[in-house]
Amino acid sequence: MKRSVKTLIVGVSVAAAVPLLATATAQAAPPGSVYFNYGGKNCAITPDGVIGCDGWQMVTAVTLPVGGGLPIDVPAPQSIQDASGIHPSYDFSQPYTLPGGNPDFYAVANDQGPWGPRLSFAGAFCEISFRGWFRCVARGA
Repeated sequence: MKRSVKTLIVGVSVAAAVPLLATATAQAAPPGSVYFNYGGKNCAITPDGVIGCDGWQMVTAVTLPVGGGLPIDVPAPQSIQDASGIHPSYDFSQPYTLPGGNPDFYAVANDQGPWGPRLSFAGAFCEISFRGWFRCVARGA
């Protein structure tokens, strides 16, 4: 009996999350954004410090309050990183990819971080970090 109650709660939580994902899409890159490509992903930093990328990837969409917090990853064609974290996006109206593709990250990097090039714009940045990893930090994150 106890097990079926937990299953019901999880089922309801997941079902409730689906409409949230469909309606809570973020706006993609507006005019004035800085575009780049790194590792085959086309991304942009917007004038308000949000970072978005095109390309299918798994993005944690919901954390259920079952078992101490269970993250649920969903496939998303875009991801948005802002001050509250990384979110899936399904807004195809303004992609993060320029016609013909985005310029290489190394070509648009405008700063130097402790381990390599950095692209800083609007209070956000993306950089080559420790051991060659690539990371981005949105404004306020």
